[in-house]
Amino acid sequence: MRKNIIATTAAVLAASALILNGCGSTSTAEIVTTAAVETTAAPETTAAETTEVETTTATEETTTAAEETTAAAEETTEEETTKEEETTKESKEETTTAEETTVAETTAAQSTGADPSAIYSKVTGLLPGMITVDANYISNYYGIDASQLEGYVFAMAEDVTKADTVAILKAKDAASVAALAGQLSAVQQQKAQELQDYMPEQYQIVAASTVKTIGNYVYLVMSSNGAAIEQTIASSVG
Repeated sequence: MRKNIIATTAAVLAASALILNGCGSTSTAEIVTTAAVETTAAPETTAAETTEVETTTATEETTTAAEETTAAAEETTEEETTKEEETTKESKEETTTAEETTVAETTAAQSTGADPSAIYSKVTGLLPGMITVDANYISNYYGIDASQLEGYVFAMAEDVTKADTVAILKAKDAASVAALAGQLSAVQQQKAQELQDYMPEQYQIVAASTVKTIGNYVYLVMSSNGAAIEQTIASSVG
């Protein structure tokens, strides 16, 4: 199209020059020629400016698109990071819950079976007035280490003329049961020696007693109601 405009303009200029020459006016021909040149140059300048504007607009649009793409990528990255953090948090919470469950199950397993004190409370009605002794007493007199026990009761009659004694020990470890049974046997033998020559009736109560074990429980009952007391203990720990 530009070539057509130039050709048309050249033809017009040529015709104008001939007319002007015929009239003998050089100045007017130069003016027309100058105008034609300016007219011809104008479309070229306009086309260049248009191209530059179009190029600038395209560049701006490309830049805007790139910025939008970058923003979208950042949003996607943030969302992925947030999801990863949430997943990590949930994983930690699940791990914590699992650990708490394991601890609870372990504690429950260790606490399986009745507490010796609870068992003893069921048989106090079958006994005379009794006193319970502490860890230092059973350690000093009978060599029983309370740190090996999950629970225990060691009770003796307040009246020293009576043989009544109830010892219920619950071992932490099954490997300790045999040693604990031996220690309670020593308690029985000591009591028998104390009563044999002075209180034959009470001595018979001691002689009739035996140390028994059920699982991690070790117990000794010396009482005229020994059979009933032992039955209550056995049913409580079995």
